[in-house]
Amino acid sequence: MALKADAILLLCGVTVGLPAVAAAADGERYDPYAKMATGAHHYDMREVLQARGKFVAEPVQQPDLSLLDSLPLSARASEPQAPGQLPEGWVQIGEVVQRREIAEGRKQIDPKPLPAWEDIEGNQYPRKGTVFLNFNGGMLKAGDDNSAENKSTLARHNHPYPVFNGSEATALTLIQAVQQDLETLGVRVLYLNRPSKTVPYTMAMVGGSWSDTNISDPAGGVALGTDCEDRDQRNVVYAFDSSSATISQEVAHAWGLDHTLGSDRIMSYQAGNNKHFGDNCQALCEEQCQGPGTIGCRLIHEIYCGVDSEQQNDLAELNKIFGTPEPDTEPPTVNILPDGDVIELEVGANIEVKADIHDNYGGVGWRIKVSRDGQVALDEVDYEKVGAWYFSNLEAGTYEVVLEAEDHAEHVVQDKLTILVGTPSPPTSTGGDSEGDSEGTTAGVDSDSDDTGGSASDGSTSEVGPGADDKGGCECRSTDQGAGSALGLPLLGLWLAHRARRRRRA
Repeated sequence: MALKADAILLLCGVTVGLPAVAAAADGERYDPYAKMATGAHHYDMREVLQARGKFVAEPVQQPDLSLLDSLPLSARASEPQAPGQLPEGWVQIGEVVQRREIAEGRKQIDPKPLPAWEDIEGNQYPRKGTVFLNFNGGMLKAGDDNSAENKSTLARHNHPYPVFNGSEATALTLIQAVQQDLETLGVRVLYLNRPSKTVPYTMAMVGGSWSDTNISDPAGGVALGTDCEDRDQRNVVYAFDSSSATISQEVAHAWGLDHTLGSDRIMSYQAGNNKHFGDNCQALCEEQCQGPGTIGCRLIHEIYCGVDSEQQNDLAELNKIFGTPEPDTEPPTVNILPDGDVIELEVGANIEVKADIHDNYGGVGWRIKVSRDGQVALDEVDYEKVGAWYFSNLEAGTYEVVLEAEDHAEHVVQDKLTILVGTPSPPTSTGGDSEGDSEGTTAGVDSDSDDTGGSASDGSTSEVGPGADDKGGCECRSTDQGAGSALGLPLLGLWLAHRARRRRRA
């Protein structure tokens, strides 16, 4: 972010008192973000049904930029807060919050994640991406970053983050500038509509103050460092000043970029106009900017600029992650396993359901929805990308299990499985093949109680064999706002803005 000279001195002073930093090459390699969950999500359906709504989703609250012109300034400011305290294991260095073991040089992020992690659907590169610019604030919760759930490592728990302290016109100017910063990448910038919870995205909180977070020292913006190559995908960042370069820099920090030198670079502290992401190897800015231990993804930078180069190529890294902005016209394919459209079970039986999902780009997300006798009992995003659900203690009734995937072009595709538990079979269809008639939704709903919605692991694996039979009943729809549809808009435009088969199982 671009800062005034006195602010630079203030932020650099934050490094005082940090333990001595070892050379980065001496650190043990590890990867805290390339997570691999095992074991199916386990739900006792008797408990779920008795919960009466606990696992039922709530709609996503949508933004309204017009409030920026109608809400008085007095209603936007939050109460002054004492300096915050970061969770254990994190340290603040300037406006970057770093893992302590990285800052102390004891560990470094492995540039090559495990192949098994890369094989998980949605983790592949290149992937499409989404940035949601949040000018309306909202109630944030403390915890590991999850933009869909308003959870942030940097959040004060249950703290109402304030509304942007500026007009709608100012917000639209910032939006257009951020769109221009990202226009060569496969990234869409949303602001009029918040993405559904299914698709992973980065959320930038625009406005507020550093004291609205849990950092302890002033900054113009703040983001978690060390999520190299955006392996987490559901980041939350903060931009406190009214600078588009600050927003873009904090977003890029969440994707693994570090500070560089150069007054024309978004990733630089130096003041300048018309900043952009560099397409050459530019010198990293460590000790000159915030002090030793502030470069979180050095080994990734070396892939593009050479070992010990102490340089970073912004666009080379971002292009590896997101590719170019060509439209994504191919929806995901979705198959729910076990194969077969209708299954009959006895009362009290258990069943494991698995997902077989593929997409032409990384970045796809999916959710599971279970209804009993027409009543939604469970609706949850698979944030951990397990792709398996174990349902036990099934009570009598007709269950519909819907697996839904969504990509960044808002292609929403479903597959369904009907489970008849302790009930007579319905009449056999004489009309031949039948197609599903249920529409998907991009409303983006999910449980607001917890990311995992009360699920637990039963120790089984979540692997799904390839080559599962395709079934009818999959549906796809695409809304008007596809990937890149919000990119490159002029400022004026911103203003107007499946044969039923049945088998029995005991």
